[in-house]
Amino acid sequence: MKKPFRRNARSAPSRLQRGVSLIIVLIMTVIIGLTAAASMRNAVSNERVINNMRSETVAQQYAEAALRYCEVETAKATADRIPQLQDGQYTIHAVGASTNWKVSATWINTTNGRVDVPASQLKTSESSYEPGTLPQCFVEVVTLADTKTAWLITARGFSMDYSKDATSGRTLSGSAVWLQSYRTR
Repeated sequence: MKKPFRRNARSAPSRLQRGVSLIIVLIMTVIIGLTAAASMRNAVSNERVINNMRSETVAQQYAEAALRYCEVETAKATADRIPQLQDGQYTIHAVGASTNWKVSATWINTTNGRVDVPASQLKTSESSYEPGTLPQCFVEVVTLADTKTAWLITARGFSMDYSKDATSGRTLSGSAVWLQSYRTR
């Protein structure tokens, strides 16, 4: 007599477990992939933030160097100053009056008295690290409230990735930092 065919009791649950395992592995793979993508996005975002902070810090340092350079130059005797800072080239403004440092034409070309700080005046730890745009300063004479006159020194420093519009002088990319100081004459 022939025995009836019986299904193995262990085979059905085993196939079911293999199907569940596949689904669990696929879900875990998706979770790991999403976590990796989020981590990469976070790392790229952090890198951008740090690069922007570095860019602004570099611009700040160059602005400070330009301010220091023009302060030293204005402290020199008239005959020893660089030509753009010679006496007799300044219009005296009252404090709070419209001054030339606010006019974009002052910063577009050097014929208006703007001074580009020489690269030799910029000290860096790396000799190959020079700005794409040299820091600038502009000096004018203002009358203070007590009728004394003072130098109003305005300086600008730029980051390595700075670019501007050639006609208006407006910043297109990168950082530009402005600093000012008064120095009595």
